[in-house]
Amino acid sequence: MSRLLAAFTVFWLFILPAHALDDDHPRPFDGNYDAMAIVDEAMAEAVAENKRLLLVLGANWCHDSRGLAHHFEDEELAATLEAHYITRYIDVGWRDRNNDVMLRFGVSAVYGTPTVFIIDPTDEYLINRETRSRWTSAASRSIEEAREYFADFARGEAALDLVESSLVYQSLLIEIEVFEAEQGERLAEAYGDIGRWRAMDEEDRPEDFMHLAGEVETWRSRMNRQSRRLYREAYRAVDGALSELAGESEVTAATVARLDQSNPEISLRFQPFESERW
Repeated sequence: MSRLLAAFTVFWLFILPAHALDDDHPRPFDGNYDAMAIVDEAMAEAVAENKRLLLVLGANWCHDSRGLAHHFEDEELAATLEAHYITRYIDVGWRDRNNDVMLRFGVSAVYGTPTVFIIDPTDEYLINRETRSRWTSAASRSIEEAREYFADFARGEAALDLVESSLVYQSLLIEIEVFEAEQGERLAEAYGDIGRWRAMDEEDRPEDFMHLAGEVETWRSRMNRQSRRLYREAYRAVDGALSELAGESEVTAATVARLDQSNPEISLRFQPFESERW
Protein backbone atom coordinates (compact mmCIF):
# COMPACT_ATOMS: atom_id res chain seq x y z
CA MET A 1 0.00 0.00 0.00
CA SER A 2 2.82 2.41 0.87
CA ARG A 3 4.46 1.74 -2.53
CA LEU A 4 1.18 2.56 -4.28
CA LEU A 5 0.81 5.76 -2.24
CA ALA A 6 4.34 6.82 -3.14
CA ALA A 7 3.72 6.25 -6.83
CA PHE A 8 0.45 8.18 -6.62
CA THR A 9 2.23 11.09 -4.94
CA VAL A 10 4.91 11.24 -7.65
CA PHE A 11 2.20 11.14 -10.30
CA TRP A 12 0.48 14.18 -8.83
CA LEU A 13 3.73 16.06 -8.48
CA PHE A 14 4.18 15.75 -12.23
CA ILE A 15 0.69 16.78 -13.24
CA LEU A 16 0.00 19.51 -10.68
CA PRO A 17 0.39 23.02 -12.11
CA ALA A 18 3.57 24.79 -11.07
CA HIS A 19 1.76 27.32 -8.89
CA ALA A 20 0.40 24.51 -6.73
CA LEU A 21 3.95 23.57 -5.78
CA ASP A 22 5.14 27.05 -4.74
CA ASP A 23 2.43 28.21 -2.36
CA ASP A 24 5.13 28.91 0.20
CA HIS A 25 6.89 31.38 -2.10
CA PRO A 26 6.69 35.06 -1.09
CA ARG A 27 3.93 37.30 -2.40
CA PRO A 28 5.59 40.72 -2.09
CA PHE A 29 3.53 42.67 -4.62
CA ASP A 30 1.03 44.66 -2.60
CA GLY A 31 -1.10 46.41 -5.19
CA ASN A 32 0.92 49.64 -5.07
CA TYR A 33 -0.61 50.98 -8.26
CA ASP A 34 0.64 54.48 -7.46
CA ALA A 35 4.25 53.47 -7.05
CA MET A 36 6.14 56.57 -8.18
CA ALA A 37 6.47 57.88 -4.63
CA ILE A 38 7.96 54.51 -3.62
CA VAL A 39 10.44 54.75 -6.50
CA ASP A 40 11.37 58.33 -5.56
CA GLU A 41 12.04 57.35 -1.96
CA ALA A 42 14.05 54.29 -2.96
CA MET A 43 16.04 56.34 -5.49
CA ALA A 44 17.02 58.83 -2.80
CA GLU A 45 18.00 56.00 -0.48
CA ALA A 46 20.13 54.40 -3.20
CA VAL A 47 21.94 57.68 -3.83
CA ALA A 48 22.56 58.21 -0.12
CA GLU A 49 23.92 54.67 0.36
CA ASN A 50 25.78 54.50 -2.97
CA LYS A 51 23.85 51.42 -4.09
CA ARG A 52 22.00 50.29 -7.19
CA LEU A 53 18.24 50.66 -7.32
CA LEU A 54 16.60 47.31 -8.06
CA LEU A 55 12.96 47.36 -9.16
CA VAL A 56 11.13 44.08 -9.65
CA LEU A 57 8.02 44.67 -11.76
CA GLY A 58 5.67 41.76 -11.26
CA ALA A 59 2.53 40.50 -9.57
CA ASN A 60 1.49 37.95 -6.96
CA TRP A 61 -0.57 36.00 -9.50
CA CYS A 62 2.64 35.37 -11.48
CA HIS A 63 4.46 32.10 -10.77
CA ASP A 64 7.78 33.54 -11.96
CA SER A 65 7.43 36.78 -9.97
CA ARG A 66 7.06 34.73 -6.81
CA GLY A 67 9.86 32.47 -8.01
CA LEU A 68 12.29 35.39 -8.22
CA ALA A 69 11.21 36.61 -4.79
CA HIS A 70 11.92 33.08 -3.54
CA HIS A 71 15.42 33.23 -5.07
CA PHE A 72 15.94 36.48 -3.19
CA GLU A 73 15.51 34.52 0.06
CA ASP A 74 18.67 32.54 -0.69
CA GLU A 75 21.27 33.43 1.94
CA GLU A 76 24.09 34.26 -0.49
CA LEU A 77 21.91 36.23 -2.89
CA ALA A 78 20.15 38.04 -0.04
CA ALA A 79 23.55 39.18 1.25
CA THR A 80 24.43 40.55 -2.21
CA LEU A 81 21.15 42.42 -2.43
CA GLU A 82 21.54 43.83 1.08
CA ALA A 83 25.07 45.04 0.42
CA HIS A 84 24.63 46.48 -3.06
CA TYR A 85 20.98 47.20 -3.84
CA ILE A 86 17.94 49.05 -2.65
CA THR A 87 15.17 46.68 -3.69
CA ARG A 88 11.50 47.46 -4.28
CA TYR A 89 8.68 45.33 -5.67
CA ILE A 90 6.39 47.19 -8.08
CA ASP A 91 3.00 45.64 -8.74
CA VAL A 92 2.08 45.91 -12.43
CA GLY A 93 -1.24 44.07 -12.13
CA TRP A 94 -1.89 42.29 -15.41
CA ARG A 95 0.95 44.32 -16.95
CA ASP A 96 -1.45 47.26 -17.22
CA ARG A 97 -0.45 49.20 -14.11
CA ASN A 98 2.38 51.56 -13.11
CA ASN A 99 3.28 52.26 -16.72
CA ASP A 100 4.63 55.64 -15.62
CA VAL A 101 7.37 53.85 -13.68
CA MET A 102 8.41 51.95 -16.80
CA LEU A 103 8.36 55.09 -18.94
CA ARG A 104 10.55 56.91 -16.44
CA PHE A 105 13.35 54.52 -17.33
CA GLY A 106 12.68 54.45 -21.06
CA VAL A 107 10.57 51.28 -21.27
CA SER A 108 7.12 51.58 -22.84
CA ALA A 109 5.76 48.21 -21.72
CA VAL A 110 6.96 45.01 -20.10
CA TYR A 111 6.77 41.82 -22.15
CA GLY A 112 6.36 39.55 -19.15
CA THR A 113 6.62 39.34 -15.39
CA PRO A 114 8.78 39.77 -13.54
CA THR A 115 10.79 42.37 -15.42
CA VAL A 116 13.87 43.54 -13.54
CA PHE A 117 15.23 47.08 -13.65
CA ILE A 118 18.75 47.66 -12.31
CA ILE A 119 19.27 51.41 -12.17
CA ASP A 120 22.20 53.70 -11.51
CA PRO A 121 20.53 56.24 -9.22
CA THR A 122 23.00 59.03 -10.01
CA ASP A 123 21.55 59.51 -13.50
CA GLU A 124 18.59 57.08 -13.45
CA TYR A 125 20.24 55.02 -16.18
CA LEU A 126 18.76 51.57 -16.78
CA ILE A 127 21.91 49.47 -16.69
CA ASN A 128 20.45 46.09 -17.63
CA ARG A 129 18.18 47.24 -20.48
CA GLU A 130 19.26 44.41 -22.77
CA THR A 131 18.58 41.68 -20.20
CA ARG A 132 15.71 43.19 -18.23
CA SER A 133 13.32 40.46 -19.41
CA ARG A 134 15.60 37.52 -18.60
CA TRP A 135 13.80 36.78 -15.33
CA THR A 136 10.34 36.31 -16.84
CA SER A 137 11.21 32.62 -16.49
CA ALA A 138 12.66 33.06 -12.99
CA ALA A 139 10.99 30.01 -11.44
CA SER A 140 12.79 27.69 -13.84
CA ARG A 141 16.17 29.42 -13.57
CA SER A 142 18.74 28.19 -11.09
CA ILE A 143 19.72 29.99 -7.93
CA GLU A 144 23.32 29.85 -9.16
CA GLU A 145 22.37 31.88 -12.22
CA ALA A 146 20.54 34.41 -10.05
CA ARG A 147 23.50 34.76 -7.71
CA GLU A 148 25.86 35.35 -10.63
CA TYR A 149 23.59 37.82 -12.43
CA PHE A 150 22.99 40.14 -9.50
CA ALA A 151 26.58 39.84 -8.25
CA ASP A 152 27.86 40.88 -11.69
CA PHE A 153 25.77 44.03 -11.73
CA ALA A 154 26.62 44.72 -8.09
CA ARG A 155 30.31 45.00 -8.99
CA GLY A 156 29.63 48.04 -11.08
CA GLU A 157 28.95 48.55 -14.74
CA ALA A 158 31.52 46.60 -16.71
CA ALA A 159 33.72 48.47 -19.12
CA LEU A 160 32.50 48.32 -22.71
CA ASP A 161 34.11 45.63 -24.79
CA LEU A 162 35.31 46.50 -28.29
CA VAL A 163 32.00 45.63 -29.95
CA GLU A 164 30.01 47.68 -27.46
CA SER A 165 32.37 50.64 -27.85
CA SER A 166 31.60 50.84 -31.57
CA LEU A 167 29.41 53.72 -32.71
CA VAL A 168 27.92 51.34 -35.27
CA TYR A 169 26.81 49.02 -32.46
CA GLN A 170 25.45 51.91 -30.40
CA SER A 171 23.44 53.14 -33.39
CA LEU A 172 21.92 49.68 -33.75
CA LEU A 173 20.92 49.76 -30.08
CA ILE A 174 19.17 53.07 -30.71
CA GLU A 175 17.25 51.48 -33.58
CA ILE A 176 16.18 48.65 -31.29
CA GLU A 177 15.10 51.06 -28.56
CA VAL A 178 13.04 53.13 -31.02
CA PHE A 179 11.34 49.97 -32.30
CA GLU A 180 10.64 48.74 -28.77
CA ALA A 181 9.24 52.13 -27.81
CA GLU A 182 6.85 52.11 -30.76
CA GLN A 183 5.72 48.53 -30.15
CA GLY A 184 5.61 49.07 -26.41
CA GLU A 185 3.30 52.05 -26.73
CA ARG A 186 0.85 49.94 -28.71
CA LEU A 187 1.23 47.01 -26.34
CA ALA A 188 0.64 49.22 -23.31
CA GLU A 189 -2.63 50.38 -24.86
CA ALA A 190 -3.62 46.77 -25.43
CA TYR A 191 -2.76 45.85 -21.83
CA GLY A 192 -4.95 48.72 -20.63
CA ASP A 193 -7.91 47.60 -22.71
CA ILE A 194 -7.60 43.95 -21.67
CA GLY A 195 -7.29 44.96 -18.01
CA ARG A 196 -10.36 47.19 -18.24
CA TRP A 197 -12.41 44.50 -19.98
CA ARG A 198 -11.27 41.82 -17.54
CA ALA A 199 -12.67 43.91 -14.68
CA MET A 200 -16.11 44.02 -16.33
CA ASP A 201 -18.89 41.51 -15.97
CA GLU A 202 -18.58 38.87 -18.65
CA GLU A 203 -21.69 40.03 -20.50
CA ASP A 204 -20.30 43.56 -20.79
CA ARG A 205 -17.01 42.51 -22.37
CA PRO A 206 -16.45 42.61 -26.14
CA GLU A 207 -17.76 39.47 -27.82
CA ASP A 208 -14.26 38.64 -29.03
CA PHE A 209 -12.63 39.32 -25.64
CA MET A 210 -10.98 35.90 -25.40
CA HIS A 211 -9.61 36.23 -28.91
CA LEU A 212 -8.21 39.69 -28.16
CA ALA A 213 -6.71 38.54 -24.86
CA GLY A 214 -5.06 35.64 -26.67
CA GLU A 215 -3.75 38.01 -29.33
CA VAL A 216 -2.10 40.20 -26.69
CA GLU A 217 -0.53 37.15 -25.05
CA THR A 218 0.92 36.11 -28.41
CA TRP A 219 2.08 39.66 -29.07
CA ARG A 220 3.95 40.12 -25.80
CA SER A 221 5.54 36.68 -26.08
CA ARG A 222 6.77 37.41 -29.60
CA MET A 223 8.11 40.80 -28.53
CA ASN A 224 10.00 39.20 -25.66
CA ARG A 225 11.68 36.76 -28.04
CA GLN A 226 12.25 39.37 -30.72
CA SER A 227 13.85 41.82 -28.31
CA ARG A 228 16.37 39.21 -27.21
CA ARG A 229 17.03 38.23 -30.81
CA LEU A 230 17.63 41.82 -31.93
CA TYR A 231 20.20 42.49 -29.23
CA ARG A 232 22.00 39.27 -30.10
CA GLU A 233 21.90 40.01 -33.82
CA ALA A 234 23.25 43.53 -33.34
CA TYR A 235 26.19 42.26 -31.31
CA ARG A 236 26.99 39.40 -33.65
CA ALA A 237 26.74 41.60 -36.76
CA VAL A 238 29.19 44.16 -35.45
CA ASP A 239 31.46 41.46 -34.05
CA GLY A 240 31.52 39.78 -37.45
CA ALA A 241 32.18 43.06 -39.26
CA LEU A 242 35.11 43.79 -36.96
CA SER A 243 36.57 40.32 -37.46
CA GLU A 244 36.24 40.63 -41.24
CA LEU A 245 37.89 44.05 -41.20
CA ALA A 246 40.76 42.82 -39.03
CA GLY A 247 41.36 39.75 -41.15
CA GLU A 248 44.15 37.67 -39.64
CA SER A 249 45.02 40.45 -37.19
CA GLU A 250 43.61 41.01 -33.71
CA VAL A 251 40.61 43.28 -33.35
CA THR A 252 41.72 46.49 -31.63
CA ALA A 253 40.36 49.95 -30.89
CA ALA A 254 41.85 51.02 -34.21
CA THR A 255 39.73 48.37 -35.95
CA VAL A 256 36.64 49.76 -34.23
CA ALA A 257 37.53 53.28 -35.41
CA ARG A 258 37.94 52.05 -39.00
CA LEU A 259 34.59 50.28 -38.87
CA ASP A 260 32.83 53.37 -37.51
CA GLN A 261 34.39 55.55 -40.20
CA SER A 262 33.34 53.13 -42.95
CA ASN A 263 29.69 53.40 -41.88
CA PRO A 264 28.80 49.81 -42.90
CA GLU A 265 25.31 48.85 -43.94
CA ILE A 266 24.07 46.55 -41.17
CA SER A 267 20.35 45.97 -40.99
CA LEU A 268 18.31 44.20 -38.36
CA ARG A 269 15.10 42.20 -38.87
CA PHE A 270 12.34 44.22 -37.23
CA GLN A 271 8.97 42.49 -37.22
CA PRO A 272 6.12 44.72 -35.95
CA PHE A 273 3.12 42.84 -34.66
CA GLU A 274 0.06 43.16 -36.91
CA SER A 275 -3.22 43.75 -35.13
CA GLU A 276 -6.52 45.04 -36.49
CA ARG A 277 -7.45 46.33 -33.03
CA TRP A 278 -4.30 48.06 -31.82
